[in-house]
Amino acid sequence: MVVAAASLGVALALKEGLIGGPDFREGLVEARTPLSLNPLIGAGDPAVHDVGHLLYRGLLRLDSSAYPRPDLAETYTVSRDGLTYRMVLSPKQRWSDGRPITASDVTATVAFVRSPHATDHALSALLQGVKVSVEGSDVVFVLPAPRASFPATLTQLPILPLGSMTAAELATRASHPGDAMATSGEYAVASANATTVDLRVNPYVASKPRLGRIDFNLYPNFDEAAHAFASGDVDAVLATTPSQRTRLMNVGGAVSHGLATFRFVDLLFNERVPGLDDPVVRQAVSTAVDRADIVQRVLNGGSGRVQVNAISEGLPWIASNDPQEASSKAAASTALTHDGWQLEPGGVRVRDGHVLAFTLTVPNADPLPAVALEVRRQLRQIGVGLTLDPVPPSTFVGAALDSHLFQMALGDWDEGPDPDVSTFWRSNAQPPQGFNVSGGPVDPFLDQALDTLATATDAQARIAAAGAVTKDLANDVPAVFLYTPEVSYVIRASKNGVTIPGTGASGARFADIAEWTRS
Repeated sequence: MVVAAASLGVALALKEGLIGGPDFREGLVEARTPLSLNPLIGAGDPAVHDVGHLLYRGLLRLDSSAYPRPDLAETYTVSRDGLTYRMVLSPKQRWSDGRPITASDVTATVAFVRSPHATDHALSALLQGVKVSVEGSDVVFVLPAPRASFPATLTQLPILPLGSMTAAELATRASHPGDAMATSGEYAVASANATTVDLRVNPYVASKPRLGRIDFNLYPNFDEAAHAFASGDVDAVLATTPSQRTRLMNVGGAVSHGLATFRFVDLLFNERVPGLDDPVVRQAVSTAVDRADIVQRVLNGGSGRVQVNAISEGLPWIASNDPQEASSKAAASTALTHDGWQLEPGGVRVRDGHVLAFTLTVPNADPLPAVALEVRRQLRQIGVGLTLDPVPPSTFVGAALDSHLFQMALGDWDEGPDPDVSTFWRSNAQPPQGFNVSGGPVDPFLDQALDTLATATDAQARIAAAGAVTKDLANDVPAVFLYTPEVSYVIRASKNGVTIPGTGASGARFADIAEWTRS
């Protein structure tokens, strides 16, 4: 009987993934070791955020269309004035150690984010001025002004088990971010060191995942992670550029899953520059650019999605979802000719002594220089010349855009999980308040549409406002929107039980992990 009982225990342990190797192993490119297991510390490291996606839930989460939905909060309501958000928590939810998840955990997490302990300064800024209180088992947030993006902000706030901790315990946790805490996500941390993070199923999670054990092998750079994938040491690696994706896909049996990010790449005009102050020229450039060609030629067809409007294709609940571009170099050339821009023997157009030849400032970060070369090739066909000026990414905004020392610029922007693009296009969003650097005239209709998009809490009202923003930007053409960048989760075909959503930040690759199977 003793032997039989022992055998049964081993069998159960194998079934739960407690003995033997992991069911799935990812090669994670990690900037620092050991990996921070507190997603509010080391938040500048994408690996910290991504692993945190498996460990912690927020009050709200993004659904498959990137729209905020209840998560730890069973339901939530918004006051008529758009200032008060009430989150209703379920009393049945537990941390991985069995303790209940309470409203005090929420308020303590918000306090931690706003304290010197946390390093997610962007999230802290979004929560500044927001009052948070507990009413019964509910959490109430009161905003200083209406902000429709607040639910999206809450999807970025992982709730941590801090409600019962003293100030001294919080300080200890902050100084030892590699120490594991109780979790609310699908997995809990079994062990972690400088090279591996071992996750096991959270026994109190509502929908238990089918994979009992997931390991992350930590690598200091992509080259080492790619080598581990090629040698079979790991089952998957995240590629963030087209060249990385190509390298991983050269491994036999590799399969790529693309996630459209919340970013967008655009071609910015400085409307103070002669030639670019002509809306016919800007419109002709927009008409001539072939976005699909850029995605196929430069991004290898798998690291970007055509984007024709200001809203990232990573937000399908409000984006076009089926962007239709009307690229025509013939139409662009005809418009320029009718506008008086004559093609000179050298292949560049001239009018009244002004030449349609410009400097294109581009951050020297893969794949933007290659995108710039393709844009230059395309515009040359309509008589617009470009000289490329590659600059360090760290100086692109401050040295080139904010000072208006550019003519045309190629930018890669992250608008986050909400469609409010006021910081890019509202007339008062000029540096340092925002990134509206085009120098175009004030458009009160555009400002009004942006204000509605930024403050309306009704989804249909926001969709209508986004349409108005798109129309007004298309009339003025301060920029040409090119594509939404994708990240690629490259896995072995033998791990065919993995399902990946089509949109979201890199951590969204784990959104459906409860459904993953061994193969």
